[in-house]
Amino acid sequence: MLAFIKRFVENRLDQYKTNYIKQMVTLVGSGHVFERSTYVRLADGSDRQDIVIGDHAMISGKLISENHGKILLGTYTFLRENSTIGSVKSVTIGDYTSIADYVVIMDNNNHPINPEDRLIKSGSKKGSDYRKWRHSEAESIVIGRNVWIGSFARVCKGVNIGDNSIIAANAVVTKDVPPNSIAAGNPARIVKTDIDKTPRVFI
Repeated sequence: MLAFIKRFVENRLDQYKTNYIKQMVTLVGSGHVFERSTYVRLADGSDRQDIVIGDHAMISGKLISENHGKILLGTYTFLRENSTIGSVKSVTIGDYTSIADYVVIMDNNNHPINPEDRLIKSGSKKGSDYRKWRHSEAESIVIGRNVWIGSFARVCKGVNIGDNSIIAANAVVTKDVPPNSIAAGNPARIVKTDIDKTPRVFI
């Protein structure tokens, strides 16, 4: 009986969380999956139109938009638990792209560059205007179709990652990655190209 009650309560909580998330984002198509760990934050004027989630996307991580920063997730995008996508400008992720655990994709620095400005930010209260991302440098990120991003990787502002590429675990991507490549290391460098020509496994 207790197990039944527990399952019932968990199912209701999951449904409540899903309904809440759906009110915070714009959904395209159907078949979306939101895990209990999914988190959405809209701040500094952002609204549900700023986060667009494509057909059959599976989201377990965090989506954060400030000052109308755009987050566009393609069809069958997969964002694992404890990963974060943050935008004050724009982050676009192509169809069938998979993002593993503890990945950070951030189109801004989260802070000003000038040391005096950072002192003011650090001394300000939580929620202060000085802490808003719009005061940091920001450049759009574009991640292509069918990209695989490994655990603990970080994709920095202004980066373009080409279709079919792989970002290795723990990589810090500061420069563009061409299509069909593998990037690894900190800072990430290209360690393999033409991976579309490797032997097929599924035939």
